[in-house]
Amino acid sequence: MRRNLLRPMTALCLAVSLTAACGGARNDTGTGPVSGGKTTTDGPSGTLRIGSSQKLDDWEPLTKANETYLSLVYEGLISLAADGVTLQPRLATEWSQDASKVEFTLREGVVFHDGTPFDADAVVTNLERVRDTPSQWQAVMSAAEKITAVDKTRIRIDLKRPSPDFLPNIARRGALMVSPKALKEGTWKTQPSGTGAWTFQAKESVPGFKTVVTYFDKYYAPQEVGPRRIEMSFIAEADSVYNSLRAGQLDIGWTTATLAKRAETEGFKTSSYPSVMWHLLMMDTRGTFQNRKLRQAICHALNPQDFIDTLLGGVSDIHTQRLRDGQTGYNPEVKGYPHDLAKAKALMAEIGNPKVEFAFPAYDSQRQVADLFRSQMAAIGVDVKVEIMPFATFFSVFRNGKYPAAILSDSPDTGPHDYYRYRYVKGGVSNPYNVTHPSLDAIVERALAASGPEAENAEWQKFIKEVDDQALDCGFFDFTGFWAYNPKKVDNIVNIVGNVATFRYKEARVTG
Repeated sequence: MRRNLLRPMTALCLAVSLTAACGGARNDTGTGPVSGGKTTTDGPSGTLRIGSSQKLDDWEPLTKANETYLSLVYEGLISLAADGVTLQPRLATEWSQDASKVEFTLREGVVFHDGTPFDADAVVTNLERVRDTPSQWQAVMSAAEKITAVDKTRIRIDLKRPSPDFLPNIARRGALMVSPKALKEGTWKTQPSGTGAWTFQAKESVPGFKTVVTYFDKYYAPQEVGPRRIEMSFIAEADSVYNSLRAGQLDIGWTTATLAKRAETEGFKTSSYPSVMWHLLMMDTRGTFQNRKLRQAICHALNPQDFIDTLLGGVSDIHTQRLRDGQTGYNPEVKGYPHDLAKAKALMAEIGNPKVEFAFPAYDSQRQVADLFRSQMAAIGVDVKVEIMPFATFFSVFRNGKYPAAILSDSPDTGPHDYYRYRYVKGGVSNPYNVTHPSLDAIVERALAASGPEAENAEWQKFIKEVDDQALDCGFFDFTGFWAYNPKKVDNIVNIVGNVATFRYKEARVTG
């Protein structure tokens, strides 16, 4: 099976038994592991009670920021391993991609919760909906010129142009399958019908507060599923979540670095994971940050370790670049901009210690990061005016062109092409000043025209090196997520790198 435009197979298939994870295994009968999940011979059992900071409004997968609720009822064609990079089979058992097309072979014997068969026609309906519906995922399918059901179990997507991040995007909520019947009847937003391991129980749920799902008895892989029932409660405050965990009302809940340390001392277990990668986005590189040496000075003055120690209890990793090791384009020669105040001051002196000031947005719970950033910049004579706003407001304004910089994640961890499209293309979501970058454009053009994975990877490595040389982005670190749970009630809590506010529910085991 080919994985062109991703990376060499040796990097893709990690050194564990991943025959299935590399798409070579078929299992249409539901009698064996199909995605590397933990196997159980007894079938699903027990109730898993989760406290989450995420609130459910409806079941429309195209509008959700994460998989907290979606992964309970929906599945995609392929999925991600726990490393957040390796692709694994899900509703598709095999796939291939080249510069002109993507092909999938579908799992047989699968049905949606409403009894509708899952087949190639259902996939066409869903992929066309993603392509034709304005949403955050529409761009994922923008390269698709034609989507064809070759037969009941095979799909071909003809591409208008090379789309190297197509498969990682498909694995990240970009193509969750909804019953065509539910789509036609308009019921999927309130009564979701997917192919997932659990079905939504509306009568037992409380809108906006409690969501209940129970095991779908026609699920094709029962041996993968741990909990028979899951109850998800929306609780906005971490302290309240932890108190509910201590009172025995929850088995697991989201928490903070401070509360995670407390939980460990009180007999609970915790799980931490890199949910997204944050960094400094200097968006106005045509004005405020036009001078390259100024950008370099700011990058050296920046100290992500301060953010990690203050906000994340010291639990995080600093990165040299936007890509993670193992992704196409990751460049081991890029060393980034380690904190070096003397070097930062020297660079400022070289350009005459200019007066630099700008407004910097932050949401309420990000205040500590904003204050630290202001202090770090003051050390080199840069005046930062922090503007604190509610979380919901922040995401509607920080990319509106008013703020030349921010600290946050700028795109999903899908790959270098998406990174380029988000940050450096005119009209990109994280390019509100519409700055053009001819040197990057030229490299990307060569990468998309590359003759094979090695040549493509080499060009993307040049892309990352150019971003670093120009100090266009810097200060990369993982924003860590934390769960606290009762080990007497549940175990085998497995997270996915890059996934926010969720874990692999199927692999959890209810033990008490």
